[in-house]
Amino acid sequence: MIDLHTHSTASDGSLTPRQILDLARDTGIEAVALTDHDTVAGILEIKDIVHSYPVEFITGVEISCSPPPEFKSLGSIHMLGYGFSVYDCGLNDALTRAAEARANRNPKIIEKLNALGFDITLDEVERRFDASQTGRPHIAELLVEKGYVSDFRQAFDLYLGKNKPAYVDKFKISCKEAIRLILDAGGLPVLAHPGIIDFQRPHDLDTFVNLLVEDGLAGIEVYYSGHDSALRQHLSEIVHSKGLVATGGSDFHGSFNKGVDLGRGRGNLNVAMSVFKTLNERVLEIQAAPRLDLLEQNLDYRFKSRAFLSNALCHRSYLNENQNTCDTDNERLEFLGDAVLGLCVGHLLMESDPLKKEGDLSRLRSNLVSETGLANIARRIDLGRFIKLGKGESLSGGSDKNSILSDAFEAVVAAVYLDAGFERAQTMVNRLFQEPVQQVLASSDFIDYKSGLQEFTQEHFGKTPDYALAKERGPDHDKTFEICLNLDSISTMGTGKTKKAAEQDAAKKALAILNRNFD
Repeated sequence: MIDLHTHSTASDGSLTPRQILDLARDTGIEAVALTDHDTVAGILEIKDIVHSYPVEFITGVEISCSPPPEFKSLGSIHMLGYGFSVYDCGLNDALTRAAEARANRNPKIIEKLNALGFDITLDEVERRFDASQTGRPHIAELLVEKGYVSDFRQAFDLYLGKNKPAYVDKFKISCKEAIRLILDAGGLPVLAHPGIIDFQRPHDLDTFVNLLVEDGLAGIEVYYSGHDSALRQHLSEIVHSKGLVATGGSDFHGSFNKGVDLGRGRGNLNVAMSVFKTLNERVLEIQAAPRLDLLEQNLDYRFKSRAFLSNALCHRSYLNENQNTCDTDNERLEFLGDAVLGLCVGHLLMESDPLKKEGDLSRLRSNLVSETGLANIARRIDLGRFIKLGKGESLSGGSDKNSILSDAFEAVVAAVYLDAGFERAQTMVNRLFQEPVQQVLASSDFIDYKSGLQEFTQEHFGKTPDYALAKERGPDHDKTFEICLNLDSISTMGTGKTKKAAEQDAAKKALAILNRNFD
């Protein structure tokens, strides 16, 4: 038994990603996918531990979409994506837009509930559930807890559902764009639970699927608790006739969707492991022929000879198993790239801070070109999914190991150097390292503004400032945070790549104001 449709606290489920893995293991689920709404944050949370579980795992997401123009009356369509890279730039940009829209939507829902006479605040919702992102399910649960409605379903039926008094329309990209994003990320786009889509005529389902197949749809969620046997049979026939994959899952949300159990749905679900194997085989077919143009796009460099790039992506484990198709591994390029990187990053550091001494510059360069530092750069350009690995290394998650990523990145730098010369390699390195260089320079000159402000305000105000997260933007692996500081009539906004850095920035700005006021 498998479950390819689950939701965690990263979106609108009640269990954490790790708790879902624990439950899958304890209940005998053989394979699971985490398909949170418009986010991969939950996958990033468990990526380092998932291979230790006796459960097969595949990346997943559920994207809210607007239907094709011919079916615009249908409202929201859900598109599942499987097997994609969680570091894909295009997909993460779209998910970031969705997260920002959701953050703007929640206050509007709360405002409508307040107008209806309900005493509820967004701060209450966020503190109560402490989820990566909050939405209508969390608001509904709080309405139940406060006694405004009798149960979760009533909250939606009376207030939060579509066309109800507290409903606010959600951000959606087109089905066509969602399909393209998933395909470009190396995944398979699958139409979620078509049986609950409100088609007006019997043949509309077939017409709708045909339109999506033209855009690249690769599968349909055939096995779902809301699908009766006749519909499952019809969907299976569509899948077979069009060469699509069939998937299935419970749409598990934990306590936010009572009566739906992991793997079993409403008791009428038992999706076979063969469904997962077929899905995984199709994903592996895509991964076996990666689109190097997408990697070139991330590098902002188009190779004159892709042979250099292909060599840079060949890991020793792949060469050992494919000596008839691969001439050499990337280790010699790794050696050359290490030297090129050292020179480029050293030059960038000297230009960025002319006052730093040799010892400080050497220490900072070592930090930047360390295994961890280079692996993080590699993730930003989604390098991992393009590296050719042996079967064992691939199954153990080698495409996201720091050692493999950092070595491959050095090899890619060498490939650019050999293909276009030092100046072009330096241009690429400067672009990729500009932000990390500024971060290490800032941390090397670190002043604890937050502690300084606390001492100052305790002495002069008898209190300390309040810090609150105002906004976060950017993909899950590369976020920027905005922190609001409040102290009596003083309010500042700080930004940073971590919450602590944003708090320091807000404190620095508050100290600047206080210094002016007390001068």
